[in-house]
Amino acid sequence: MSGGTGARDRTDGARARDRIDASAAVRLAVLASATFVYVTFEVFPVGLLQDIARDLDVPAGRVGLLISGYAVVAAVVTVPTVALASRVSRGAALVVSLLVLVVAEVLAGFATSFAMMVVSRVAAALTHGVLWSLIAPAAATLVPRHRVGTATAAVFGGSTLAAIAGSPGTTLIGELIGWRATALVLAAATVAVTVGLVWALGLYEPARPAAAGTPGTDAGTDAGTGDPDGTAGAGRRGAHWPRVLTLCAVAVVLISAHFLSYTYFAVLVTEVTGSSAATVGLLAVFGCAGAVGTWLVGRYNDTVPRRTASVTITVFAVGVGLLVVASVLGGGVLARGTAAAVAVALWGGAFAAAGPVFQTGVMRLAGPEADRASSVYVTGFQIGIASGSALGAALLGRSVLWLPVTSTVLVALVLLVVLVRHPVPTAEVPHHDDQDDGHVEVRL
Repeated sequence: MSGGTGARDRTDGARARDRIDASAAVRLAVLASATFVYVTFEVFPVGLLQDIARDLDVPAGRVGLLISGYAVVAAVVTVPTVALASRVSRGAALVVSLLVLVVAEVLAGFATSFAMMVVSRVAAALTHGVLWSLIAPAAATLVPRHRVGTATAAVFGGSTLAAIAGSPGTTLIGELIGWRATALVLAAATVAVTVGLVWALGLYEPARPAAAGTPGTDAGTDAGTGDPDGTAGAGRRGAHWPRVLTLCAVAVVLISAHFLSYTYFAVLVTEVTGSSAATVGLLAVFGCAGAVGTWLVGRYNDTVPRRTASVTITVFAVGVGLLVVASVLGGGVLARGTAAAVAVALWGGAFAAAGPVFQTGVMRLAGPEADRASSVYVTGFQIGIASGSALGAALLGRSVLWLPVTSTVLVALVLLVVLVRHPVPTAEVPHHDDQDDGHVEVRL
């Protein structure tokens, strides 16, 4: 009887250590709010493009360069800025990145010329890579080692929420009080998030001495590894760079495939449905499906990451492929619109899930060098945005149909690599003992 009770107690204790407690959940929500405000400002000009162009007396196309130029600057500076940020604690670097964002937002709020807007966008882009390279590793330090995928999905949820509420919200507020005042409102929100981040990462507390041999105490970046095929053991031996770079390269192709079509979403929707009126509704479908995809990947990415990756990329391919089918489907506007809605839902859900899958995989392979590896991944993401948009522009001159066709082909290639080469590492097998609670020590 006592033996059975002891076994149950050990099982209950192990399950308790497996859970993300309320305090960690709140801290993850604060980190997610940081990605929310950053992405919201990144896409800030999209919904207010015409207003900004009119007030600054420049063509709308020139204002559009504020978005593509942002991606180019972020891609160029991410690796060196993350290397520079490694000279200070991760927490301090994240706080500085948000303070720079506040400066950028204030500059936008007082911009009286296009040049000031350019300076504002460049400032935000300079620390874009720092935040995105460090936010997921920081989240990993708050949870048990084998719940890293859940933590990553949680902080990526902020960017998904920015697509659902952030961008439409700033557009609505901008129409009511003007785009400059909206930028200042966003600056105030970012200040509040920054204060929350200081609390979430414990920056106001004195540093805690780490026990010798504790995982992650060297650089605070051991994001949780452990892989039967020997790759995830990199968390203790050092980064497995060939596989990190392979996974980043696969991600670049997938991101390119996405932005090849997504950049011209309005044009594509008009072509497929025969009406531009469906654009706003389908964007809402895309965003809401993304929220579902983020939630689902958070549930399964820690236990079956390779299967999660395969399913995610398969759904991605089916989604963009259905856009091709919808564009040639007969039956009128209703039938094509319905097919387009299903396609966009699958596409949006899969794209939102793909980010946490690849980011978590990079951290598992990189181990103690997760910050550096994440900077490579973020750089690749920006390259994917720029290259996908550029390729889409070239194909658009031929036929709109070429956009989803090319995206489908590229995603199919990614799926083939994922199924054959297995670039995504397997999940860590948790170990329960009385000495280790499964958490990664926080270096702040």
